[in-house]
Amino acid sequence: MFEMKGFDNFICSISNAYVLDNTLDENGNVDYTKLNLVLFEMPTYSYLEMGPVIGKCMKMH
Repeated sequence: MFEMKGFDNFICSISNAYVLDNTLDENGNVDYTKLNLVLFEMPTYSYLEMGPVIGKCMKMH
Protein backbone atom coordinates (compact mmCIF):
# COMPACT_ATOMS: atom_id res chain seq x y z
CA MET A 1 0.00 0.00 0.00
CA PHE A 2 1.32 3.42 -1.01
CA GLU A 3 -0.31 6.19 1.04
CA MET A 4 -0.81 9.68 -0.36
CA LYS A 5 -2.76 12.65 0.89
CA GLY A 6 -6.41 11.78 0.37
CA PHE A 7 -5.78 8.39 -1.24
CA ASP A 8 -4.58 4.91 -0.47
CA ASN A 9 -2.93 3.39 -3.54
CA PHE A 10 -2.36 -0.31 -3.99
CA ILE A 11 0.39 -1.71 -6.19
CA CYS A 12 -0.82 -5.10 -7.40
CA SER A 13 -0.12 -7.74 -9.98
CA ILE A 14 -2.66 -9.69 -12.01
CA SER A 15 -2.52 -13.41 -11.27
CA ASN A 16 -5.39 -14.61 -13.52
CA ALA A 17 -7.72 -13.26 -16.18
CA TYR A 18 -10.82 -14.89 -17.63
CA VAL A 19 -12.78 -14.34 -20.84
CA LEU A 20 -15.81 -15.95 -22.43
CA ASP A 21 -15.18 -18.48 -25.20
CA ASN A 22 -16.86 -16.21 -27.77
CA THR A 23 -14.04 -13.64 -27.29
CA LEU A 24 -11.33 -16.06 -28.43
CA ASP A 25 -9.96 -16.33 -31.95
CA GLU A 26 -9.58 -19.53 -33.94
CA ASN A 27 -6.27 -20.27 -32.15
CA GLY A 28 -7.72 -19.86 -28.65
CA ASN A 29 -6.12 -16.46 -28.04
CA VAL A 30 -8.02 -13.43 -26.78
CA ASP A 31 -9.39 -11.35 -29.66
CA TYR A 32 -9.30 -7.86 -28.15
CA THR A 33 -11.55 -6.50 -30.93
CA LYS A 34 -14.37 -8.64 -29.49
CA LEU A 35 -14.02 -7.24 -25.94
CA ASN A 36 -15.68 -4.07 -24.68
CA LEU A 37 -12.69 -2.89 -22.68
CA VAL A 38 -12.95 0.03 -20.27
CA LEU A 39 -10.03 2.03 -18.87
CA PHE A 40 -10.06 4.15 -15.73
CA GLU A 41 -7.99 7.31 -16.01
CA MET A 42 -7.01 8.68 -12.61
CA PRO A 43 -6.28 12.43 -13.05
CA THR A 44 -9.78 13.14 -14.43
CA TYR A 45 -11.56 10.21 -12.74
CA SER A 46 -12.93 9.17 -16.10
CA TYR A 47 -13.88 5.81 -17.57
CA LEU A 48 -12.82 5.46 -21.20
CA GLU A 49 -14.12 3.00 -23.77
CA MET A 50 -11.52 1.36 -25.98
CA GLY A 51 -12.08 1.82 -29.68
CA PRO A 52 -11.25 -0.03 -32.88
CA VAL A 53 -7.73 -0.80 -34.16
CA ILE A 54 -6.37 2.31 -35.88
CA GLY A 55 -3.18 0.84 -37.34
CA LYS A 56 -0.52 -1.84 -37.13
CA CYS A 57 2.88 -1.10 -35.60
CA MET A 58 5.69 -0.84 -38.16
CA LYS A 59 3.23 -1.16 -41.05
CA MET A 60 1.85 2.39 -41.27
CA HIS A 61 2.99 4.63 -44.12
